[in-house]
Amino acid sequence: MIRKQSSSYQELINNAIRKLVIIITLSISALILIVVGVQQYAQTVHEANGQMMSLYRSNIDDIPGFIQWSNQNNRHTKQSTVIRVKTKKSSITATSSRTGQEIMTTSTSKKFINQKKFIILPGQHIVYVKGFGLFLFYTKKDSDTTYQLWTSLNRLINSLILLLIIISIIVFVTLGFGTWWAQQLAAKLSAPTIELVKEIHKTTQDPEVDQPTLQVPSNPQEIKELGQAFNELLKTQNQRLQHEKDFVSNASHELKTPIAAIRGNIKLIKRHGDKHPDVIPESLGFIDEESLRMQNLITNLLHLSRADRAEFVLEKVNLSTISQQIGQQYQKTINHKLKLQITPDLHISGNSDTLKQIIVALLDNANKYSPTDMPITLALEKSADKISLAIKDLGIGIPDDKKQLIFQRFYRVDTSHSTEIKGSGLGLSIVSQLVKLNNGEIEVLDNIPKGTIFKVTFQELSHT
Repeated sequence: MIRKQSSSYQELINNAIRKLVIIITLSISALILIVVGVQQYAQTVHEANGQMMSLYRSNIDDIPGFIQWSNQNNRHTKQSTVIRVKTKKSSITATSSRTGQEIMTTSTSKKFINQKKFIILPGQHIVYVKGFGLFLFYTKKDSDTTYQLWTSLNRLINSLILLLIIISIIVFVTLGFGTWWAQQLAAKLSAPTIELVKEIHKTTQDPEVDQPTLQVPSNPQEIKELGQAFNELLKTQNQRLQHEKDFVSNASHELKTPIAAIRGNIKLIKRHGDKHPDVIPESLGFIDEESLRMQNLITNLLHLSRADRAEFVLEKVNLSTISQQIGQQYQKTINHKLKLQITPDLHISGNSDTLKQIIVALLDNANKYSPTDMPITLALEKSADKISLAIKDLGIGIPDDKKQLIFQRFYRVDTSHSTEIKGSGLGLSIVSQLVKLNNGEIEVLDNIPKGTIFKVTFQELSHT
């Protein structure tokens, strides 16, 4: 199958303007021809009718009478005419044109009178006389006298042909100028688009580096908006590229620490294990602890990767039941007091497994960053058509300028105590992604008198 080659922006504009010029020019030309032709035809018909009425009222029956009528009748017709007055005694024929008038006897008028005539438009009195052309023909009869009038339409036709030739020349000249003008206009209009395309090609040459901002033209408005949209896209791409770089760097750093500790303890065992066997249990303990830390980090990375690509069907779930079950089970694993403030029978559209993972991760975070003697609260309530899940702690709190940063990968608020608090810094990033997949929103608020509240809001689902 042969694909149709795409036309350029310049070609489309050029073709459109060229067609417009042709249509406008031809329409005006046709209108001029029609108006001029109808006007001249109407004038010719009016003159012919006037001549015929004057001839009919003159009561001509001989040549002197016809000559007298011809001298008295002021005819300003621009068309050639043939007039015939036929009586029982004689037949008089006269032809008139711009060169003068000629009166003929019956014998000399036979050439025109005896030519075969064809009726073209009966209602309009138009006939064709062989060898002479088109004529308007009128006839009237008064007792024994017959009056006949032929008014030639050849001059009208020749005028229209001349007008058509002039218009054709104007059309070709206009078309040539219009084509040149269309090309200039199309080049001018398409220039900003072409420049923008060149800028985009430059930015995509190396996808591994930050993309520069495009030079956006100020006119036309559509191209300006398109360029600004591309700049927004490039900005997002640069941010995503930087996040990926930071992620790789942070993951490498997080994996480097436990690997270094494991290798250090292995070397310690190799060097001093024979002479100092007491170092082996301690080193094995460090190796076990650091390997578990690596395992947790890799597990969290897998969870985050799956959350980025996850697609699942949301179903109707009872969030009250899920929260109650997790709260009761979690209380058994921590030293903090866990307060449950759960409104029963609240339903949302979500995935039960990921909802459980969200609640557990937020409880783990509260457990890590709050003193053992301070309680943690797991609350679930309804407000209007929204359902809010909140985990409240009385810990160290989070500064306002850090509340949006905590959902970034590997980010920690208190870097000075990062070695004391277990974790990879990926938990809240995973939570944020899972909340989005469940069509929810998460925000961080200050608890009173101190501490933090992680509030997740879902749309309520009707019981029916």
